This record gives sequence, C-alpha cells and structure tokens, in this order.
Amino acid sequence: MPGKREKELQKLKGVGEILAKRFVTAGLDTFAKIVEAGETGLEKIKGVNPRFIPSIISQAKTLAGEVDKDRQQKVEALRQHAALLKKRLQDMPLQLKERFQTELAGKTGRKVEKELLKALATVEKLESKLGKRVKKTGKELVRAEERLISLTDARFKDMGKGLKKARKSLRKVFS
Repeated sequence: MPGKREKELQKLKGVGEILAKRFVTAGLDTFAKIVEAGETGLEKIKGVNPRFIPSIISQAKTLAGEVDKDRQQKVEALRQHAALLKKRLQDMPLQLKERFQTELAGKTGRKVEKELLKALATVEKLESKLGKRVKKTGKELVRAEERLISLTDARFKDMGKGLKKARKSLRKVFS
C-alpha cells in the first residue's frame, strides 16, 4: 500500500505507484524537490519516460505552488486564531476584576495573575513560530480556546488551574 508521499506524487500524470516509490527512494518526495531536480535528476530515475519529463516538471511546479498557497492560507488562519486567543487573554483581567473583586487581592489572585501572564507569553511565543507544525498548532489552539471558554462559568479557585491547562495545551506545540 503506498504511503502518503507516494499518493501525493501520483497526482502527476505519468507517475504511477512504482515510479512514485522510486521518486521517494531517490529523495524526491515533494513537488518542489522534483522541480529542483530538473530534467537531469529525473533522467537518473529508472522507469521515467524521457518524453514525459518536461510534463512532470511542469505539473510539479503547478502543484508545488498550490501546496505553498494552501499552507500560507492555513498559517494565516492560525495567525488570526492566535490573535483572537491573545485578545481573549488580554481581556480576561478586566473580566476577573468585575466577577471576583475581593478574591483578586489574595494569594490566589496573584497565582491567577501569574498564570495569565504565562499564558500570554506562551501565545506570543506561539505567534512567532506559526509557520512550523501547522496541523498540531491548530489542534492545540482549539484545545486552549475551549479551556478558556470553559472558564467563563468557573469559580475563582478554578481559574488558575484552567489557565495552566490552556497554557500547557499551547506548549505542546513546541514539544
């Protein structure tokens, strides 16, 4: 059964299952690498019909551009999601002040404030590294946001724990 890379390469007309495996074995596992290898690189691979090489390279250029564009759109969506999460965290002190005026002054209030600052710092760190690990970043942003939303009804004692869990979700992106 072909792997994910081989399946992707089979989108090229003239490249079947066997040829896709040979491309991957030769280190040409992405459309961009096929374009980079050029005609001379593809001629070295057993089974490639020399007449199809220009067509394969042309198709790979097109598909490589689509992959890059799709990735850029995903990164932009993640950037917007992270900005919303950051805004929610920045608005949280005001909400906490309205809901828990007296509790904020004590030791628990300082812990909650500390967790809030740590969560904000983690979101900012995540924003700077958004281009990497797109899929995992998206999952963890959603998980962190769900945890923050669940805090809207939470008691004050649970706020610190909830913020810590949200921050841990975001930190999973880096590990």
